[in-house]
Amino acid sequence: MSTDGGDTGERAGRRRSSGGNAVVNISARVDYGVRVLCALAASEFPMTSEQLAAAQDLPHKFLEGILTDLRRGGLLVSKRGAEGGFRLARPADMISLADVIGPLVGTVAEIRGQRPEWTSYTGPALHLRSAWLVVRDQLQSVLDEVTIDRIVSGDLPFAEAGALPVTVSVGTAAEGGAA
Repeated sequence: MSTDGGDTGERAGRRRSSGGNAVVNISARVDYGVRVLCALAASEFPMTSEQLAAAQDLPHKFLEGILTDLRRGGLLVSKRGAEGGFRLARPADMISLADVIGPLVGTVAEIRGQRPEWTSYTGPALHLRSAWLVVRDQLQSVLDEVTIDRIVSGDLPFAEAGALPVTVSVGTAAEGGAA
């Protein structure tokens, strides 16, 4: 650590883990679910839960619950027997990240455990609800656009820019911003 309080050397390029308190936190259930869907999209044949766990180095017991939720959510179909296993319920270009989040964790964004539209603020923070709604809507837009086939192929939107374009202003409807 330098005398001015800044990091120097090897640590300067690394960021600390948030300890689970990141602004955007992708749960293990969602991460594992997307990885399984990518593996199935790349496979010509159905895969068993054991094969999927081994292919993605995932804990099998935890994965079983995720597979059940993905099947119940209409993203996977399963077949029993010697020729059985899991396969995608629809083409990979028709399964978005948003489709995966719903059955695995529910809502895309919460504020202190509530949906953003259920929050209210007063005083100088009066318009904060509108800001959170814009953040949620922008995140939802990206999650809707990124599909399993785009992940597998590496054809991700905004990838060449290295960042997402932000074209939203926050304010009251009378000011021309998002209400």
